[in-house]
Amino acid sequence: MKRILIERKPSVVTHCESFLTLAGKAVLAGLERPWIENPTGTAGGKPYESCVPVGVYETIPHTRGDGAEVIALINPDLGVYYLEPDLPDEGGRFLILLHVANWVHQVVGCCCPGLYHADSANGRMVASSGTAMRRVMQFIDGDDCEIEIKNI
Repeated sequence: MKRILIERKPSVVTHCESFLTLAGKAVLAGLERPWIENPTGTAGGKPYESCVPVGVYETIPHTRGDGAEVIALINPDLGVYYLEPDLPDEGGRFLILLHVANWVHQVVGCCCPGLYHADSANGRMVASSGTAMRRVMQFIDGDDCEIEIKNI
């Protein structure tokens, strides 16, 4: 099984930066929304506003409505499910994806890879997200893969 490690720096008010390591080799940049607890107490952080919870995730390929090939993260123990019908009665989060985006306002509880972190007129960003996502997809290449997210 292939493995991606996402090492996350502490959240700031506007975002959370991370580093993605593919099988101990290539290091990419990552960007997410900051961590926000779910006010209902349900696991998984606040839906649509929080970064992905720390933990180990099963991944599955997912095709977005626009045809983009992305990666879905799943761990029911952390309150993260694949699709909305998979949610239990107490709730949780669904369609948490690793996908192309350059700024935090382009992700809704998901993570975007980039080649490096940078500052811009629109705030902190990851550069060349499309290239980084292609590297992730080439690394996985249809094999089983898990993603571990941990704080550094």
